[in-house]
Amino acid sequence: SEVAKRKSLDLERLTFAFDLVSTRAVGASIDACALIPGVDLANHGPKANTDLSVAGTPGLRSGRATVLGHGKIWEHGSAGLVTARDLAAGEAVRISYGKYPNQRFLLDYGFTLGGENPLGDEEKEDLA
Repeated sequence: SEVAKRKSLDLERLTFAFDLVSTRAVGASIDACALIPGVDLANHGPKANTDLSVAGTPGLRSGRATVLGHGKIWEHGSAGLVTARDLAAGEAVRISYGKYPNQRFLLDYGFTLGGENPLGDEEKEDLA
């Protein structure tokens, strides 16, 4: 709130923006996070049918391109969802949100799996 006052920012709008970014940003297997439209609509699943793909460095347009598959050429700096196979109409788009415990899924993504993550628990492994 102190920053908001110094910069003449509306605290309610600043809080909304922070909440939006912190609940919608994805890591994309990089040392940063990004807002990629539509990615947050994908469901988590241990058997993912879609991957989050990144060409080059996200956000850094270089004029170079990356071939992601037959007929799929992306300019460096692009990111998006790529299905592993054709999906049936109405089939859920599933990506892996990672090897995390329910506490992290709830805090970062707003859901739990009910039981343990069948992919494992990366955070538990780090403590071992």
